[in-house]
Amino acid sequence: MSEGIIGNITAVLYYMFFVISGIIIMFRLLNSQKLSIMFKCLLGSVFGTLEFQWMPIIFAFFMDFTVKAHICALVIQVLVFILVILKTNREQGFINTYKKPIEWKRFLWENPASIIIFASFVIFAYCLNTHTILLNSDGSLHTGQATYGDMNMHIGFITSIAKQHTFPPEYSIYPGIKLAYPFLSDSISSSLYLLGASLRVAYIIPMLVAVMQVFCGFYCFIKFWFKKGSVAFIAFILFFYDGGFGFIHFLNKVNFSKNFTEFYFTPTSIGDYNYRWAQIIANMLIPQRATLFGWAVLFPLLAFLYYAKENRSIKSFLIAGIMAAGLPMIHTHSFLALGIICVVWLFWDMYKEKESYLLLKLAGIIWVVFFFLLRMYNDKTGLIEKNGFIIMIAGLGIIAVLFVKEIVLCFKNSTIKSYIQTWGVFLIPVILFAFPQLLFWTFGQASGDGFLRSHFNWSNANDNYFIFYLKNIGITFLIFFPAWVSAKKKEVQTASPMLLIFFIAELVVFQPNEYDNNKLLFVAFVFMCGIVSDFVIKLFEKNWNIILKGALAVSLLFVGVFSSSMTIARECVSDYELYSKAQVDAAEYIEKNTAEKAVFLTGDNHNNAVAALTGRSIVCGADTFLYYHGINTAERKNEVANMYADPVGNKELYKKYNVSYIFVSDVETGEFQINFEGLGQIAEKVYDAQNVVIYKCNEL
Repeated sequence: MSEGIIGNITAVLYYMFFVISGIIIMFRLLNSQKLSIMFKCLLGSVFGTLEFQWMPIIFAFFMDFTVKAHICALVIQVLVFILVILKTNREQGFINTYKKPIEWKRFLWENPASIIIFASFVIFAYCLNTHTILLNSDGSLHTGQATYGDMNMHIGFITSIAKQHTFPPEYSIYPGIKLAYPFLSDSISSSLYLLGASLRVAYIIPMLVAVMQVFCGFYCFIKFWFKKGSVAFIAFILFFYDGGFGFIHFLNKVNFSKNFTEFYFTPTSIGDYNYRWAQIIANMLIPQRATLFGWAVLFPLLAFLYYAKENRSIKSFLIAGIMAAGLPMIHTHSFLALGIICVVWLFWDMYKEKESYLLLKLAGIIWVVFFFLLRMYNDKTGLIEKNGFIIMIAGLGIIAVLFVKEIVLCFKNSTIKSYIQTWGVFLIPVILFAFPQLLFWTFGQASGDGFLRSHFNWSNANDNYFIFYLKNIGITFLIFFPAWVSAKKKEVQTASPMLLIFFIAELVVFQPNEYDNNKLLFVAFVFMCGIVSDFVIKLFEKNWNIILKGALAVSLLFVGVFSSSMTIARECVSDYELYSKAQVDAAEYIEKNTAEKAVFLTGDNHNNAVAALTGRSIVCGADTFLYYHGINTAERKNEVANMYADPVGNKELYKKYNVSYIFVSDVETGEFQINFEGLGQIAEKVYDAQNVVIYKCNEL
């Protein structure tokens, strides 16, 4: 769990070589493109991170997830780097771009959001530091509110991939089942851990890089879209700090105090009042690594794709396609959202009729009215909940007909070649590299129970459609409607993927937990924030009373971010014990004295120190993770209970699961009926300290 400083330095240098070489490669490849130095740095860092995630994986298919595979990946990266340097024009590359210091001053002047991006990074870094298995004075490991659940799963994936070396990896908390979760968001840390970094360093460092990619990628996309740093600045605040109207319930002293003391009782997460729109920094980016690393690719890619389609840059489309192809096993929801966005953007690229502008404006209003009426009808009959999938297919069918019609017209007008040279070039690497990932990992799991099924209106429990989103999203949702109506044609067309994402995500869920559709809805929210921010900036640019402007600005800021600020403040002070000293000491013993592929019989608690801290497999882990990955644990959980209650009579189960060790702590004694006499007959006690006992199984 804790490695030396040499190991930390070696692992981080290995990682940073990929990031820095990725930046230089991108400067060389895009030397003729009119892109800022900062965006090239951003895009290059994302490209380098993708290389770091994928190259060891490719070699792992042939030599498992080992140091040897990582050495081969490094050699290939060095060769690619040298090849790009030799084959590209040095005069227009990295060295001679923006030589004058004044360019940096201009960058800071034109991008006031740099300050809030830095402040947001500090908040994120502080919470990540205090939440990531922080060693307490009593020897226990602590975390925060947001990470008390998901961190256990992520740490378990990180340690098991690094320790067991098996590839493709299996669920260490359910051995025998291939890990179909988008694990590249965790294997990036597995690589650092394998190369000598401590678990804390391996967990934190890639997330710090990724969150800057998320922040800067979002900012660049909005700025590319509206050509204004001020619009991107406001949009950044709306997206990352929007919190809805939940603060209304915290204006009294009792609830205000509870915000800082109770578990998940914040203005953005009050289930009893139907507040479900999570605070993005505290509740999404910090605990949900797949979302973080997915957006770290998606947001910069949206900016790059927007640039590519505006400039008809074939090279940019190709590079964007290569980067997009790496998304599925990082974050499948981001890949799906990107696919929806690309389809809509391509449609408007081909569709030239003038009436499209008016139809789109109307669609922005009809969207809410349509779902408002569906909600009322569903509350009476329940039919929409049952038939959401059919409604979605019907809607997509209409869109498909319109799409095919435009393709036919392009053939008739002989313009199809220009789309093949741009969007077609983008699609080629996606088909070649992304779809094999989906076939090998994703589709098999998604065919199980709970995946891809009808479900209406996301997580709305009992509110009408309009009220639910008004109180959850807040002032941004209210301003959206006049903003949409007043927006220009190009802005509306760029934002229109939002409507299709909402249409799909409100009718169908893609995983057992319907709440996880927010990973699609938040991408739609990006476009909403852009449209609203542009409207607000235009409103304040008009010539009217400066005092009223100031008062309105302060009011909007307060209403917009107060709920979010309270949630972040709660996260900053939250502190929970994740693993006791007894569990930590036992985990250290296991690491030093057991085989890395040993299987342990333990309880199914979510904060399982054996699974998380040691990387060893356990017979059956927590339903809080496995159920939402489509795995039914009922039979195995019963078998685990029987193995503890009657070890001698269930020797065949020990053989079936290849159990090498039996772990007994306060968790297991509280969950199962433990037959200690029977355990003594089939196993030898090898560890006994602080109410934790470990038995080593005899040959059965």
